[in-house]
Amino acid sequence: MLGYQNYTGIEFGALHNLTKLLLRFCALYVGLCVQGGKVNSRHILLLVIILFITGCTRSGQLYYIDAKGNEKLGCDVEFIGMPSVDKFAVEYTLSLCAKSIVKKGGVIQEEHLLMIDTAIPLAPCEKAWSHELAKQRYQAKKLTKKEYGYIVANIDLGLATVNNCT
Repeated sequence: MLGYQNYTGIEFGALHNLTKLLLRFCALYVGLCVQGGKVNSRHILLLVIILFITGCTRSGQLYYIDAKGNEKLGCDVEFIGMPSVDKFAVEYTLSLCAKSIVKKGGVIQEEHLLMIDTAIPLAPCEKAWSHELAKQRYQAKKLTKKEYGYIVANIDLGLATVNNCT
């Protein structure tokens, strides 16, 4: 039977939102073209690449109400890569964020995030999860999409630790 790690007391800050920046660039470029600017084939290729990248992005935000009744952004997360896996990375991160906010006295609307089991399979003995190790295990069908997404988020949040198998 696999062992599991469970993380709930995490500090979160806002993550950079690459998607919004890329979409602003696209809007500015399209606006320039509409106003009679020259269209360069390199710019069109760049635009296609940007749209492709933003299509592979999964993101989420979590707002909460603080003790004074003010609405605040608790988490702003984004994962880029495999959308079918990244949705689980976003879910994992938002769940940890929600648990942290509530633990500190904040109130969230998305209470379902508090019920999510954020346990992940333990890494092999004497190893910590890395992107390469998780990808190998996923491709060998030893991890589900959900487990892989949760592990990716765990690694990206800097939570991966060595499994000492004691």
